[in-house]
Amino acid sequence: REQQAISFASKRTSFLSATTTTPTDIDVDVDNNNNNNNEQQKRLLGILVLLTVPLSWGTYAPIVKYVYAIEPPVPGFVFSVAYYLIASVSLIGLNLVQERKRDTDADADASSAPMESTPYPIRGGIELGSYLFFGNCLQVVGLATVPADRAAFLVQLTTIIVPFLQAGMIGSGSNTDEKKGLSSLPLTTWIACLVAFLGVIVMELDGNEVLNMVQNGNIGGVTNMIAGGGGNGAGPGDVLILLSAFAYSLHVVRLDTYAKTTTPLRLAACKATTEAVQTIALVFLLITAFPTTDLGSEIIHYRDAITSTSISPSALWPAIGACFWTGWVTCAYTIYAQSYGQRRVAPTDANLIYTTQPLFSALFAYGLLGERLGVEGFVGGACIAFALWLVTSADTSGDDGDVVIDANVND
Repeated sequence: REQQAISFASKRTSFLSATTTTPTDIDVDVDNNNNNNNEQQKRLLGILVLLTVPLSWGTYAPIVKYVYAIEPPVPGFVFSVAYYLIASVSLIGLNLVQERKRDTDADADASSAPMESTPYPIRGGIELGSYLFFGNCLQVVGLATVPADRAAFLVQLTTIIVPFLQAGMIGSGSNTDEKKGLSSLPLTTWIACLVAFLGVIVMELDGNEVLNMVQNGNIGGVTNMIAGGGGNGAGPGDVLILLSAFAYSLHVVRLDTYAKTTTPLRLAACKATTEAVQTIALVFLLITAFPTTDLGSEIIHYRDAITSTSISPSALWPAIGACFWTGWVTCAYTIYAQSYGQRRVAPTDANLIYTTQPLFSALFAYGLLGERLGVEGFVGGACIAFALWLVTSADTSGDDGDVVIDANVND
């Protein structure tokens, strides 16, 4: 009986210890729930900020058309130099103001611990800025021989390139416990990428000559156009546009690494400065080493027109205004917003948000130019919106791709 009593008491103690919840366990559960809610709120804020990026990009095309309509038209690379310089100087100035404010606050509160200064991410700025610079250059040169609609489609291949790059980089990690390769991304993300890519294709068909040929039964004309306009296959321009899409994709994926280790403002300043320096060097190279090329002669003729008395100062004000708008809104702000948002949102999800640019471009085209979408445009836009909903509504609290921010880095 004594042995039975001891056995019963032992089982009763084990049962109570297994079923009893201590106050410490409750506190841990509450902390975990609070942390999950905070992460979800930060991710939602990152998504909202990233949504303003394609919104700002949507103003770029009308501004460029406006600049090209000015007499004499501003060369593309000269325009790039102007707005990159404005963006770089503005972001560096904002950094200096932020640092001075931080030092002032630290002096006012002498009892607080001194705030550590985050170094400027020179390496990250050079790498990320170079991706954007080469992507822009390749796209500009490629557009000389590739129709705008086909170029827009090729650039949107980032919707497919980014998830493969992200999956490949995750798969090359040393952690054996992590999912590798394509399985490292949720199935919902892959579905959203395919739906968004389909939406881009359908939107490109809206009012497109290819669609008109299909409706008229001219399949041979469609084949000829897709092959490169002359039936000789894709030309060098198509390859350049594809390479630009790859460069933009690398920027999106690699930004995920640098955005978590520094402040968005400092990273944005380094990126904009890199683009400004490289664009200035390119313009100088075109003028000195390649003055007889189309790009070089265009810049030289514009320089001669400005230095002469043939252009009145009042004629330059519209171009100056366009440079400031592009430098502040579509360049400086979007660089900052990408750095800020991708601290909280995974690269593939962020790139899906960027694919909404055709929607905002269509809205601006309707409001400013009176252009209207056809049935294909609405269907494609609905697909993109559905893909965005798939990503933003997904619960990422337990995903392997959660974005982890350095606790020592402030916003």
